[in-house]
Amino acid sequence: MNYSTLNDLIDYLEYGTKLHIGVLFFGNFGNEKLILPPEKTIHTSPICSEMKEQPNGYRRCFYCRNSAIKKALDTNKPFSGLCINGIYEYTRPVMIDNSVVCMIFVGNIMPEGAHAERLLRSIGEKQSLADTTEKSFSFERCERIGELVESYIRMILALCTEESEKKKFDPLIENLKSYIEANLEYKIDLGLLAQIFHYNEKYLGRLFKKRMNMSFSEYVNMRRVERGRELLLDGDDTVINISCKIGFNNVTYFNRVFKKYYGVTPSEYRQKR
Repeated sequence: MNYSTLNDLIDYLEYGTKLHIGVLFFGNFGNEKLILPPEKTIHTSPICSEMKEQPNGYRRCFYCRNSAIKKALDTNKPFSGLCINGIYEYTRPVMIDNSVVCMIFVGNIMPEGAHAERLLRSIGEKQSLADTTEKSFSFERCERIGELVESYIRMILALCTEESEKKKFDPLIENLKSYIEANLEYKIDLGLLAQIFHYNEKYLGRLFKKRMNMSFSEYVNMRRVERGRELLLDGDDTVINISCKIGFNNVTYFNRVFKKYYGVTPSEYRQKR
């Protein structure tokens, strides 16, 4: 898939650093020039990956990020702080006509002082992970990056308002799909998305089904088994572990849904590769 010029801008801003810059769009905002790969809509880094492997790691990261999103939505102001794993991050909401267009994240930054010592202790024996973070990166420098990304997003949104653009790209559905893609390993709740995107839950469900020709839950299951198929082909992880990584806490249910789409169980599919 060809990603957008916003993706290029983020690449340039990250170049020569160990920062991770992400943008998550909300509601009916966005267009083809703002499409990002899933890894650029969430917080991600080698330390994040390591922490997610810990017991309840995925769940803790998920709730931490959604708490940051809620705070930004409530205050409509940029802020910074430590994530649940101790990494310094900056969050910036972008507002247009009193609506939140998107959230900009600048993260993977090593905190200073006692916070850095605490993070190093939590890493334990894998101290080399500290070298994958950006050091001594202030709030002011994060703010400058946030301002540059926001200015670019505003410019693109202002330029791409033609009716033809709207017809061939549905921002709301694409934003929902992007959120789903970035959170397949978690419990994806339509009610939560309705709150975040400021839409009625029933309306959002009906609209999604109309646009995608399948229900919200059917789409989530389809993307989960597709991701599961990729993991079955790309590695030797157990079916149970793969099931957990794609949001199926019940491996029996994973087997049943997988067989519905591919005609065989995950184990049988792997044997045929």
